[in-house]
Amino acid sequence: MRRKICTFLLACSLTVAIAGCAARVKTVTNLPAGVTQTQVQNWDAAVADLQKIASVTTSLRQSVISLNKAGVFPDGPAYADTITGIGKIDELQIEASNYLQSVPSDWSLPTQQKILAETQQIQAILTDMTNTGIVGIKDPASQSQVATLISNIGAAAALIISLTA
Repeated sequence: MRRKICTFLLACSLTVAIAGCAARVKTVTNLPAGVTQTQVQNWDAAVADLQKIASVTTSLRQSVISLNKAGVFPDGPAYADTITGIGKIDELQIEASNYLQSVPSDWSLPTQQKILAETQQIQAILTDMTNTGIVGIKDPASQSQVATLISNIGAAAALIISLTA
């Protein structure tokens, strides 16, 4: 059973890695007055990174639930905290994505600050999940694979944060 779970988690990780390779905006013509090429590219990159966070978070949720059903991640505070954290990450990612869609190609300082604040909250949740959540996973290989998914979300969040510097 553990082998099937490990195979499932590996497949999820590969799917997420492949899904993150979409082409992004390189050049935009007919920019509105006051909007730079870099702002549009950064907005587009943030949208792409939020999509990656959504995709990996879905894989993470599915993996954690599968591990729970297999008895590898038993019910308890660690499991509850992990599932709750995943839900909060979803909420923040959806809020940030919706906001960016409401301000197309706007990467002004207020937009950057809003997205930065939500992304920093995602990172804080990931830290909590790493420190107190996944420790409840009994199988070290499964724990490592879940940690990899968490790390992938963190990497996408770090890319968004780098756009606000």
